[in-house]
Amino acid sequence: MNIEDKNSDNAAQQLFGGSGALSKSKRLGVRHAMGRNWYLFKVEWYLESKVSGRRRKSILADLREGIDAETHTFSLQKVLAGLGRPGELAASYAEGEHTSGPLWGTGVAAAMIILLAYWLFFSTFVAGMLAIVGQTGGEFEAHFLFVKVLAFSGDNGVGIGWSGKAALWVPLVLAAAAFIPTSRFWRIFTRRR
Repeated sequence: MNIEDKNSDNAAQQLFGGSGALSKSKRLGVRHAMGRNWYLFKVEWYLESKVSGRRRKSILADLREGIDAETHTFSLQKVLAGLGRPGELAASYAEGEHTSGPLWGTGVAAAMIILLAYWLFFSTFVAGMLAIVGQTGGEFEAHFLFVKVLAFSGDNGVGIGWSGKAALWVPLVLAAAAFIPTSRFWRIFTRRR
């Protein structure tokens, strides 16, 4: 494989040394698609703030086509190893580009991680309340980050509940607090060069 010049417009064709036409003789499987898509996901992650969306889609489409074409001759592992690490490949495509847009994917990932952590801690808190109520019976009320949580146990059963507007706005505020700085959304308002 010729992986010398990754900066030209036809970079994927040069990477894979051909026209990119796929042969229909060999069917590619699910493992191939998963491995290729994971590699392309990582390349896209690195390219997100460095190149424009249209250019990024073009790069990924060329890479996808080239990888598929080359895996008819070589194994997927050899093809991906020939391309190098996703960060290095993305950096080679981003050379000369001056786009610095928002990092939407990074912001969404950060918000999801914060929400996951919030619900994990909230569930642990509620499970602890249920354990206490299950042993002692009755009804208990507590607060978890401004959210009013009620746990009860009696002859009719055991249950939990939460109330108040804080049950909605606390997770939203936490997600926004993670999304805003990591996505750098203010870059959407900067002038494009």
